[in-house]
Amino acid sequence: MKKICFVTAARSEYGLLKWLMKEVENSDSFELQLIVTGAHLLDEQGHTIETIREDGFNISEVVDAQLDTSSKEEIAASMGRMGSLFSHSFARLKPDYVVVLGDRYELLPVVNSAFIMRIPVIHISGGDITEGAIDDGIRNAVTMLADYHFPGIESSAENIKRMRGSDKNIWAVGEPGLDSFNRETLMTREELAADLGLDIERKWVLFTFHAETKQSTEYNLTAVENCLSALTSEDNTQIIATYSNADFGGKHINDYLQEVSQEKPGKVIVIPSLGTRRYFSLMKQVVCVAGNSSSGIVEAPALGVPVINVGDRQKGRHQCKNVIQTSTDIESISNAIEEVKKKTHCVQDFYWGDGHTAERIIMILEKEL
Repeated sequence: MKKICFVTAARSEYGLLKWLMKEVENSDSFELQLIVTGAHLLDEQGHTIETIREDGFNISEVVDAQLDTSSKEEIAASMGRMGSLFSHSFARLKPDYVVVLGDRYELLPVVNSAFIMRIPVIHISGGDITEGAIDDGIRNAVTMLADYHFPGIESSAENIKRMRGSDKNIWAVGEPGLDSFNRETLMTREELAADLGLDIERKWVLFTFHAETKQSTEYNLTAVENCLSALTSEDNTQIIATYSNADFGGKHINDYLQEVSQEKPGKVIVIPSLGTRRYFSLMKQVVCVAGNSSSGIVEAPALGVPVINVGDRQKGRHQCKNVIQTSTDIESISNAIEEVKKKTHCVQDFYWGDGHTAERIIMILEKEL
């Protein structure tokens, strides 16, 4: 059997990869390998390697590059260590293919090692545009080094074709995050309230803000401060905030979230990582999703949930009608909250996929590989 090695470095992309991992695990054609690295190993990010183990996956190797997000210099140094370690992991595991998803900086040393060692790379969710972060450069670099491409939508596929000057091995298959709505048994409002300690009678808001990596730490902290100031001014609400990811500036945001949760207990509840099931279950129950996570752009429309998308991090991506775009100043955010109140109903929109992405990819892989 062909050995397909998945690499996951963060909770976000693991939740998007896991259904395809299960398809590979159950396939008669492939052997699943799994390398866990990056933010999964950090206590400050919720030590989410345990979530992977709880999901029943056998981890082939743990690559601990001592990820340090305290400065851009330390992130770059961490990537150097990661490149060295992955070369040895690939030499030991001898995968036939390596699978990566998205645009996180950890992908660069992974894909560089695979490329030099002539291990074909399968890239999921390439071809997107996010002008407000450094992600575009990373995503496009991975695209140029990868051999097989599974973008979510046709416009992303066209971007890849233009970049590569070829339409070979490019299939638009839908974004994998929507598979969770078909495959997970989502928790009820009562179950969420009991599990997370929430007041079932109050309105819930799901808040995630990741650092805009082209902006200063001061800019990002001010944006988060303005978001929470506007959101907490609303009566009868609880804000459930998840941690910012392991970009530079993320730790500053997370520390601030903890400060606010102590100042406003019961009003702001901070949970480092909800995990896929709780996250999407909560998304279904909230009055709105706020912040700048791609989940508000991609997954929330399928549930018909209003989204307040703050700042430029997702600039360049298609926005469905449930998304209210706003700048980072408090007046704009407050106006967006008022607009959400007027939205008595949002139509479900499946622009980004229909929840069968993993099935499509495994069929293509079994045919092509």
